[in-house]
Amino acid sequence: GEDVIYVSAEVSPWSKTGGLGDVASSLPVALAERGHRVTVVSPLYKFVKEKWCVQVEGDQGEEEEGEEEDKSHLKLRRLNRRDIKLHMDRSGAQNVNYWGTRFPPNAPVDWIFVEHPCYLREGTPYGNEGEAFVDNAFRFSVLALSALELPLQWWSQVEKRDMSKDSILFMANDWHASMVPVYLSCKFQSNYVLSNCRSMLVIHNLMHQGAQDPAFYPMLGLEDEWYDLFDYPANENVFDAPLLPAAEEVLHQRGGSGGFDHYASYDSLDMLEHESLDAATSQPSSQERCANMMVAGIRTCDRIVTVSSTYAWEIVSKNSFGFGFGLQSELLKRRDDVHGIVNGIDIQEWDPETDHHIPHNFGRDDLSGKDKCKACFLRSLDLDDDTSVPLIGFIGRLDRQKGADVLLDALPSLLDTHVCGEKVNVVMLGTGDEQLEVRIRNAQKSFPDHFRGILEFNVKAAHQIIASCDILLMPSRFEPCGLNQLFAQRYGTVPVVHGVGGLSDTVQDFNQLYGSGTGWTFKPNTPSALAETVTFALSVLKNDGDKWPKLMRNCMGSEHSWPIAASQYELLMTWTMQAAIHHKCNKTPLIVSSEA
Repeated sequence: GEDVIYVSAEVSPWSKTGGLGDVASSLPVALAERGHRVTVVSPLYKFVKEKWCVQVEGDQGEEEEGEEEDKSHLKLRRLNRRDIKLHMDRSGAQNVNYWGTRFPPNAPVDWIFVEHPCYLREGTPYGNEGEAFVDNAFRFSVLALSALELPLQWWSQVEKRDMSKDSILFMANDWHASMVPVYLSCKFQSNYVLSNCRSMLVIHNLMHQGAQDPAFYPMLGLEDEWYDLFDYPANENVFDAPLLPAAEEVLHQRGGSGGFDHYASYDSLDMLEHESLDAATSQPSSQERCANMMVAGIRTCDRIVTVSSTYAWEIVSKNSFGFGFGLQSELLKRRDDVHGIVNGIDIQEWDPETDHHIPHNFGRDDLSGKDKCKACFLRSLDLDDDTSVPLIGFIGRLDRQKGADVLLDALPSLLDTHVCGEKVNVVMLGTGDEQLEVRIRNAQKSFPDHFRGILEFNVKAAHQIIASCDILLMPSRFEPCGLNQLFAQRYGTVPVVHGVGGLSDTVQDFNQLYGSGTGWTFKPNTPSALAETVTFALSVLKNDGDKWPKLMRNCMGSEHSWPIAASQYELLMTWTMQAAIHHKCNKTPLIVSSEA
């Protein structure tokens, strides 16, 4: 097997905030089960240290109230006796420590957490009180450099591993870890260290790119001669740190357009479905530049993986319809190295036969428990518990990417019996944009007998919606992979989705004649197209009594486990390790003015 170091800004259960954390906890184990030696590296955030770190022998860390399950294997212990020093050029020497644990016993993975003062602050992994930390570029650069130093500092000196071959695959996830291939190329391999290692950049969401004002570049710990790797046209919509005043003033003088604004604004994603292809390929007019960490990672990594085949095509297509968020020209240069693999799901957590979040369990051979779940859930929402009335659900962040506004615009059509043909109930779960939350509250007042909004992050409610609904709606404007449609299929809940990205890869339109398919897709992503597709799905539910159970069982028979994804990653890992090192960009001296 291969030595794999998997770098992620979050990992479940320690620091999960979204789907990235789930992937970072599942894929490494699946790879370990296939015989690879896997180490996961992530920051030791303040809230992680307080809950999970064992400070002295016998200490078990903080326990959550009501915590019954034995989680001793998740407790973290310090691994190094002396501070490990990272050399980051103008950012100075940085001292870090490694904390970690090793499990599961049958396929052990090392879970390593990097301790540094920049992680020990209040808030989420990325910010506090709705604002991103201004030094995130530095924070995640420390993570990347710590991951690269791990085999040199810990494997060789503490574990006494044979490092003569130094054959390691570094898997860097999203922009937070995109400095891994950059440092590997610029700091290590340029000095003949880790020469046999390779890097794989895994893109979960290209919208977030780690784009910084050029004046932030010195904090990355690289000499000026490497700045050319980061240099890219500025796009105000994807800046992950506040623009410095000078750059911000210039962008606003240009009317808020940061060069690639035509592609990346959310509104343009809808418009591009109707506009000419020329509009999607127009060149940027702005001369403003930024230091883009994702671009540097794309330019220096050996291979690029996205989380579905269709999303891979969308972001490298010449007419990328906005999915490339301004980076399609860079990705086109690497198109032969870009691959798509659909994420798996945890089939133990999402199993209708054993799910402890739902009142009645059920399976593919006995669906009776699903109606019982539906009745219980309707009563909990204070709705009529008539299970013959179709129940439609939505779970997701309340923002424009997830298309919550599209569903809200379609509500009058869905809940008007003259349009839809019958009564339906709709439930939405999520938090996010305040205006969308207000619209959901207003919708509940307008349709008190058939609509409910649950404006909170609630794992139990998510499981109950997945188990109880007849249809799950996902009108995402773009969706690199998507997981809720996979969860829904496990529970016989039929997904109706916008046919983009991973949604297109995982939902096949139902064919009534042959009884094949696992749901419905629709285009364009408009309220009318959504309502028309839902209406058609409801007609099958009501008028073809033998077809709907067949469709439900088709969904429940879909296979989306992590071993399948891991086998595909394994093939790419083999190709990557056997291939020659990707030709990196030449050094081009460029002095960045501190007054930029």
